[in-house]
Amino acid sequence: MSKNNRKQTDELTALRDKLNKATRKKDYYTVVEACLEIIALEQRTKNLGIIAPLYHKDLGEGYLKLLEYEKAVESLNTAREGLIKYRATHKLKYPEDWLAEIYAIEKLIHRIEKTHLR
Repeated sequence: MSKNNRKQTDELTALRDKLNKATRKKDYYTVVEACLEIIALEQRTKNLGIIAPLYHKDLGEGYLKLLEYEKAVESLNTAREGLIKYRATHKLKYPEDWLAEIYAIEKLIHRIEKTHLR
């Protein structure tokens, strides 16, 4: 593993730890910050295998907890579209992989739009 790749892997590990700690503490500002940093890292480096739509989902949930409904819907739509694209372009272990996650995201988007964005 190259030195640069090792540095990026360490950065990803630190960001995931930051995200997990913030989620446990219900510190949603830090959740949003960590998700944005992980998504930016994924944009810089494609070789780490980061599944960005999952972090867009976490980002959307963080925005929802911060009562930023428009940003939440935008992030959740990005997550939904990303998972659909991931299913279409990657080899799946099972045909139903990610379908439950996509369905849960769609339900959450619908609920936000129905109750908060009228």
